[in-house]
Amino acid sequence: MGFRILAAVFLLILSSAQPISAKADPDQILGIAARYPADRGIAADEDVVVAFDFEGDQWTDDLEVHAPSDAISLVEANTDIASFKPLNGRAISMEVKSGDFYGGSLEYFFAKHNEGIEPEAIYFRYYLRFGEDWDGLGGKLPGFGGTYNRAGWGGKPSNGYNGWSARGSFGRIKNDKVPIGTYCYHADMTSQYGSAWHWDLGNRGLLEKNRWYCIEQFLHLNSPDASNGIIRAWVDGKIAFEKTDIKFRKTDKLRIEKAWFNVYHGGKTRATSEDHLFIDNIVIARRYIGPLQPD
Repeated sequence: MGFRILAAVFLLILSSAQPISAKADPDQILGIAARYPADRGIAADEDVVVAFDFEGDQWTDDLEVHAPSDAISLVEANTDIASFKPLNGRAISMEVKSGDFYGGSLEYFFAKHNEGIEPEAIYFRYYLRFGEDWDGLGGKLPGFGGTYNRAGWGGKPSNGYNGWSARGSFGRIKNDKVPIGTYCYHADMTSQYGSAWHWDLGNRGLLEKNRWYCIEQFLHLNSPDASNGIIRAWVDGKIAFEKTDIKFRKTDKLRIEKAWFNVYHGGKTRATSEDHLFIDNIVIARRYIGPLQPD
């Protein structure tokens, strides 16, 4: 009985991520990171679920790695890959090889690390840098998943009961910038594949190569059989996207299974060159996190 009460309390805490309105002045929003210069000590914050800066080896315990050989690697400040420059020490490099689709996935499964409990609302922030050689024609970036290895990705449509996903996405380079957005499998989808929503507020979903960006996403699952699910996204602490009428599911048995750091070229279009991107300073939390603060 004691364990059940404790688990119920933990579920309430984990599911209580607080939404932030896109109408708020983004320059006035201070998140968890404001209290932790260079993210030092942020993992111990009461609202942080987990954090990775890739300086140690903890990430290999908490993140499941799926990738072709050598597609995911740690890079140091002195590496000479695609004009890499460090954000804050070591970072993760993901490579999509020419003629291939899959760059790889890092997956954080909530139930595995939180006593079997999965949230209904969560934030995660990561830093993203497209390398000098990035020439992707379209595909997937990090986001959220509730696929349960059944449906909600890869041409396996969601019906509200079998699974869902809301990964990030990238498009073909336009005017030297990479358009990014959300690629979502949801209960109202009408085709075999997901819906693509560009992050179009303030043109903040257009990213340059060779520059680090703070990418933060918030997802709140809908009440079963209601269209009130939420996705919000920020780029460098400024709102870039908001959608508040999503039906991810028709049952509360579907929750947020994982934070899904997925990099995939396509659809059905293979990469035409070797494409690198870099990821650093991941934080998953129950409240808005915000950009890395100066040391």
